[in-house]
Parts: sequence; structure tokens; C-alpha cells
Amino acid sequence: MGNMKQLLILGITLCLMHNLWGQSEVDQIMKLAIEKVKVQDYTGAIKDYNKALRMSPGNVIAYSGRAEAKYNILLYDEALRDANKAIEIKNDDAKSYLIRGQINAATKKNDDALADYSKALVLKDDLYEATVQKALLLYKLEREKEAFELVNKAIEKNGNSPELYYGRGALYNMKQKFEKALNDFNKSIELNENYNTLNVLLSRGSVYISLQEYKKADEDFSKVIELAPNSAIGYSSRGRVSYEQGNYPDAINDYKKALEIYPDNAATLFNLGMAYYKQPDLTNACECFRKSCQLKNPSACKMVIIGCSDQKKGQD
Repeated sequence: MGNMKQLLILGITLCLMHNLWGQSEVDQIMKLAIEKVKVQDYTGAIKDYNKALRMSPGNVIAYSGRAEAKYNILLYDEALRDANKAIEIKNDDAKSYLIRGQINAATKKNDDALADYSKALVLKDDLYEATVQKALLLYKLEREKEAFELVNKAIEKNGNSPELYYGRGALYNMKQKFEKALNDFNKSIELNENYNTLNVLLSRGSVYISLQEYKKADEDFSKVIELAPNSAIGYSSRGRVSYEQGNYPDAINDYKKALEIYPDNAATLFNLGMAYYKQPDLTNACECFRKSCQLKNPSACKMVIIGCSDQKKGQD
């Protein structure tokens, strides 16, 4: 009888230890996935989240994290399924509502997106990323006054939030108030240089392009690439700097690197086509325009009609 009791205790102990080891492994995988999202390695992050979910099928953070990664590579239908699953498992998870709001906004379900952002803020009123995303959507819906009021009130409440200055900078950038945008992006970096580093640098770089400060823009985008070698947007943004200065060979190199990371990006294919078109290299330009047009880029479809009816143009 004593031996049976000892065996039972041993079995329970081994089971608990296995669960702890398993959970520890899941936590490590999740950390890796989160780090990959931070450096915009979304494909790698999805693989890690897949592995975590095989080991821990009801993991809310893994579902919402995978939704975020899929959203960032435009897999909106799959991202929405993951966000819905996360909310189904835990209906008071503010981050899941935030992510679903971003997906709904990207797919023009604006009322649903606003409802999701509002729900996220009810659950966690200091989730400033939700404040920012809601304000950006309000601005796009031509509700500019509401957008700025939302962010400004939040800044009055917490003037040390890098998220809020970044968000207001994004609003000013959309409003083409570039100096004000630059001031807010710099303030965000001043408050916390490690907050959302890649997106802040990308946003500030875009402002520098608008101000025709190309050297500073190139520095910001090059820093993004240094920090995140898998950042397709880092390469495509730096390509734009070269393009704007008429340096088409360097623009082509960066656009091609961006497409190595995400081959089916219609905008990057179009931009690469334009860089070839300016060379002029009509053969490669029209190949890019046709691929981009197949991916539903209307500007590329126009270039197929305008620039590719006679590919000998400019090569004679």
C-alpha cells in the first residue's frame, strides 16, 4: 500500500514537472516571437506563435500576437480569425480588441474598428496605443477635431507618454504640419528612445522626406535596417529617398531587397517599376507594373496602359 502511494505521488510530481517544463518552453517561444515582431520579422514570429499554440492551444497572447503579425503582412482574414479567437477565449483582453480594431480599420470596417478601440480603452484606459489608433482613424474619417481632442486630452493627463507624442506626430504628419510632426516625434524619442523605435524612426524619416532633408531621412531608414535586417518597409523607405533624389540604381537595389522579404507587396513592386521606368528600362519596369496590377494596384494598372503599350519607348 505504501509503495502504491509513493508511486502515485511520484507520478503526480513528474506530471507537474512536465507541465512546468512545457510552460517554460512556451514562454521562451513567446518571448522569441515578441522580439521578432519588434524587429518586423513577422514571418518568423508567426512560425513561433504556431509552435506555441501547438503546445498551448488556448494561449490568448499567442492568438493576439499572431493576429498582429499577420495584420502587418496584410493577411487580414487570417488575422481577424486569430483576433476573434483570442476574444472568444478571453473577452476582457484589451490588447486583442486593439488588434482587431486595427484589422477592421485596414479592411474599411470603420464603425467596428471604432467600437473595438473604445472597448479596449474601457478595459484599459491607459492603453495609449488604442488612443492613438482611434485618433488616426477619426482623422481619416474627416473628424479631425475629435482626433486631436482625444490625443491632446490624453497628453494633458499623462505628458510623459512617448506613445501619445508619437500619435500626435502622426496626426500632424497626415495634416502636413511637418515641423510640428517632427517636434512630436523627437519628443517621443526624448521621453523613451526604446519606445516603438522602428516605427518612430520610419515616421520621422517620412517627415524628413517631406521637408526634403534627404540625408536625415536616409540616416533614419538606415538605422531601421541596422536594427531590423528583415524590415521590408525599412528598405522600401530608403529606396524612396534614393528615388526622390534621382538615384535610381540605389532605389532599385533597396526595393529589390524589400521584395526579397515580402515578394507580393503591390506598392513596392510599383515603386520598383517606376525606378526602372526612370532609367529607362521598360522591360523590367513593365514586368513590375504587370505583377503589381495583378495584385490590384490601380496605379500600376494605369502604367501598364500608359507606359507599356510600346515597350520600345525610350529604348530606341
